[in-house]
Amino acid sequence: MEQAYSTASRLRGICVCGLAISVYSLYVKMKLKEDENYRPMCDVNDNISCSLVFKSGYGDGFGLGNITQVNAPNGAIGCAFYILYFLSSFFNHRWLCLVQLIVCTLTLLLCVYLGFLLILVFYDFCLVCVTIYFIHTWLFQEVLRRYRRLYM
Repeated sequence: MEQAYSTASRLRGICVCGLAISVYSLYVKMKLKEDENYRPMCDVNDNISCSLVFKSGYGDGFGLGNITQVNAPNGAIGCAFYILYFLSSFFNHRWLCLVQLIVCTLTLLLCVYLGFLLILVFYDFCLVCVTIYFIHTWLFQEVLRRYRRLYM
């Protein structure tokens, strides 16, 4: 039982980290809309810039708005995602754990897609984006570990 508690608490901690970065990205996105001259902390220089990504079409709906009709800012989607994962970590149902694993796998593939865009389209290093990719990879590993521990 102690192992289940530690896995769930690690999962919640990861979600809190992801939520914090998502809230920051949402804040930056809103400030950039208000003030064109706003320079966020994540804009270090011309090659390390989050505002370039956030201002682009890929900053809303992961750039898939034409396909999915989801045009919310990526940070808002991230907030909802991490809050739902946080809340679902309180339950140990097999079906819920499987859904978490499937959704986390799909969103990890989305991170790979966005990472390729960062490199191949923007030629940029976005600190916020890369931090989210690491947090999401960590979340995937923890969800997989939890699934294996509970059901394999």
